[in-house]
Amino acid sequence: MKKENKTLTGSEWTVMSALWGHEPQMLSEVIEALRGSVKWGYSTYATHLNRLCEKGFAGYRQRGRNRFYYPKVKMEDCIRAESKSLRERLGNEGRKQLLLCMIEDIDLDEKDRKELDALVERLSKKRGTQNDEPT
Repeated sequence: MKKENKTLTGSEWTVMSALWGHEPQMLSEVIEALRGSVKWGYSTYATHLNRLCEKGFAGYRQRGRNRFYYPKVKMEDCIRAESKSLRERLGNEGRKQLLLCMIEDIDLDEKDRKELDALVERLSKKRGTQNDEPT
């Protein structure tokens, strides 16, 4: 992935979401996967896929006349890059507010809440260990 193109646009997220976990796909399969969520013309899909390939987010393998597209980056890596970009723009106080808003706004199920509780516990123990170290 090129350094200057480390985050995805909204439309690029849409296309990548069709690729992640369902690769490789021909253009027609990407169009079908996104049929209910966007109303783009054929050339718009093709343009987005070409740009994603140029930016290094996606690639393709040519088989005869068909291109089979696949993601070259993991969703988690794109989320981390987007998160970093947003944190840098928000500053310290904004970061905390963003996290609190996201936790409050997301409808967490019981499993998710337990994972979040375990993360908070793990971070608390880590912080306690750091505070106990001699300076």
